[in-house]
Amino acid sequence: MRPTQHTQTLKLCTGALLLAAGILLPQVFHMIGGQAMGGILLPMHLPVFIAGLLLGPFYGCAIGIITPLISFFVTGMPPAGKLPFMLIELLTYGLAAGLLRKRNINIYVSLILSQIAGRVANALALVFATYVLQLNVPAVITVGTAVVTGIPGLILQLVLVPAVVILIERVLHLGNKPANL
Repeated sequence: MRPTQHTQTLKLCTGALLLAAGILLPQVFHMIGGQAMGGILLPMHLPVFIAGLLLGPFYGCAIGIITPLISFFVTGMPPAGKLPFMLIELLTYGLAAGLLRKRNINIYVSLILSQIAGRVANALALVFATYVLQLNVPAVITVGTAVVTGIPGLILQLVLVPAVVILIERVLHLGNKPANL
């Protein structure tokens, strides 16, 4: 069944709001808790996961790519050295979340598998840059450090993302089936 123009417009507007949230949330977190808060609570990841789970793989992937790019050009964050790796990680989050959700997999399982997929993609990108391209990038061990440092953010994602997705689905009636818990 083809989505109606109303549904497409609703998805586009929701995607635009999530994109804006992906740019603004990190700035708010940095103002409240300093620079380290971004690496701990992972605020840019939240709208990308929501986009993938709520709007599907296309929007999830697009927001995962566009958000860090615009944020970098407007705010300088993420730093240039981290930007390519964040792009890969976030696009993987959005794509995986959208693809898993399309298969009617439980929202929590979809989120956890997407979290793992994004971190694995980040690690593979670091390994590729280090050993194949011979670039001077942060050590591959930084992936493990990022995971440990980001545990509060991963927990925040597990609590907040499904709740927000379910709420938006119920309020906006985006044509998705109700969240299968």
